[in-house]
Amino acid sequence: MIIFLFFFLIKFNVLYTNNSITNEIIKLLNKNLPKDAKYSLTCFSTSKKEYLIRINSDIPLIPASTNKLFTSGIALLTLGADYSINTEVYCDDSNLNDSIINGNLYLKGYGDPTLTNADLITLAKKIKEIGIKAITGNIITDDTFFEGTFLRNEWIEDENISVPLPLISAITVDKNSIYLRVTGSSKLNKPAIIDLENNLDYFKFINTTKTTKNKTRIFAKSNFENGKEIITIGGNIRRNTTTNVLVHLSNPSLYAGHLLSKHLRENGISFWGEIKKGKTKKFSNRLAVIETPLVELIKPINKNSNNFFAEHLYLILGAQYSGGNGSPFDASKAINTFLKSINIYNNDVNIVDGSGISRNNQFSTEVLVKFLYHIYLNPLIYNEFHNSLSIPQVDGTLFSRFDNLYSHERLRGKTGTLNGVTALAGYVVSKSGDLLIFSINFNYSRGSQLKMRGLQDKIITLIADNF
Repeated sequence: MIIFLFFFLIKFNVLYTNNSITNEIIKLLNKNLPKDAKYSLTCFSTSKKEYLIRINSDIPLIPASTNKLFTSGIALLTLGADYSINTEVYCDDSNLNDSIINGNLYLKGYGDPTLTNADLITLAKKIKEIGIKAITGNIITDDTFFEGTFLRNEWIEDENISVPLPLISAITVDKNSIYLRVTGSSKLNKPAIIDLENNLDYFKFINTTKTTKNKTRIFAKSNFENGKEIITIGGNIRRNTTTNVLVHLSNPSLYAGHLLSKHLRENGISFWGEIKKGKTKKFSNRLAVIETPLVELIKPINKNSNNFFAEHLYLILGAQYSGGNGSPFDASKAINTFLKSINIYNNDVNIVDGSGISRNNQFSTEVLVKFLYHIYLNPLIYNEFHNSLSIPQVDGTLFSRFDNLYSHERLRGKTGTLNGVTALAGYVVSKSGDLLIFSINFNYSRGSQLKMRGLQDKIITLIADNF
C-alpha cells in the first residue's frame, strides 16, 4: 500500500521554460514541426525526484504503441513477474486405472497468444505418457476465460485499421492463422493447386483461382459455417509459380480441438467422438498443461510492438479483474482502477485497447512518466520491465535509431507509430549518471515519420547529454 501512495509523498518540482535546455528544445520543435502539430514532452529525474522538462506535459494526445507500456506494466504489477498463462487439458473421469477416459476431454485456454501446433503435439504426448489409450466421449474446447472471440472493431466504435488482426481468443493456435501454399497450374485457365500443412476434415475449400499470364493476385477469406471453416481462395496466379497466402481463422477454439484430436490419434489414442465448444466441468482431473511465463509475452510486446500479444494480454487483465469471462470493457476497467489506485488517473485518460492501434486512446506524457516512475519504484518487476524495452542500435523498434547516442545501452524505450502519430517513452541514463524517465509525443496531419523520429532522437540525446 505504501508504494501505491508514493504520489502523496513526493512533490514534483517544475523547472520553467527559462531553462536553457528547455528553450533549445522549444526552438527545435517550432523550427521542425508543422504549424498544426500538437506536441508534448515530459522528463523526470529519479535522483532529484523532480521534473527537468515539462512542455505541454498535461495535454492528452494519441499515444500509438506507447500505450503498450500500460498494458505490460500493469500486467507485471497486478499479476506478478512469476505469473504464467496456461493451456490445460482435463477429463471428467476420476478413475483412469483402465487407461480409458470414460467421458470427455477438455482443452481449456487462458489467453496464451504464443500457443502453437507444436504445443498441442506436446499435450497429446503428455496424455499418452500417463497411459491413456482411448477416449469414449468428446473433445470440448473451453475458451470461456474470455467473454467471446473478438475482432478489434467489435469493441472499438468507428474503428478503422489498415492491418486487421486475427481473432483475439482464449484458445489460440499459431496466432489464429494458417498459410496456404498456392501453386499455379502448368496450363492456362486451370485452377491453382492449394496445399495446407495440417489439412483437416474441419476445412472446406472453395477454389475460384485461375492460372494466367498476368501478375499474381490472390485473395483468401474464411468463415465458419455448419461446423466447418470454409476458406475461399480466388484471384489470378502465373503459371508454375507458388505463393503463400495468410488466412485468419474464424473459429480458433474448434481448430485447436481438431488439431489436438489429430495428434492424439497419431499417438495411438483412440478417439471417434465430436469436437465441440463448451465449459470444463468442476472438479475435473487435470492431465496436462503448457505454461507460458508472462515475461515471455512482455518482451515481444515492448521490444517488437507485437499487437496480437498485446491485445491478448489486455483481455487477460480484464478476465483476471472480472474473475473470468473477461471482456474489453473489463480490461479497460481494470486499467483505470489500477491507475486510480496509484493516483495518476485523470478524466483525460482513455485506454480502449492493449496495443495502441486505436486513435481513441489518449493520455498525456506526464501521466505516462508518472506510471513509469511507479514501475521504477517497484523492484520486484522493474528489472523485467526495463529489460523488455528496446535498445537503440541493438534490437526491437529502436534498432535503427539514436546512432548519435553513446553508449546505446544507456537508453531503453518503447516507440509508438500511427499515421500522424510519433511517440517515444522510456528510461535513459544521463551524462551525470542520473536515471531519467521521459515521454515525447507528436500528433500531426502532415510530415515525414522519419523526420519526426529523427527530431525525437535529437531531443532525447540533447537531454541525456546535458543533465
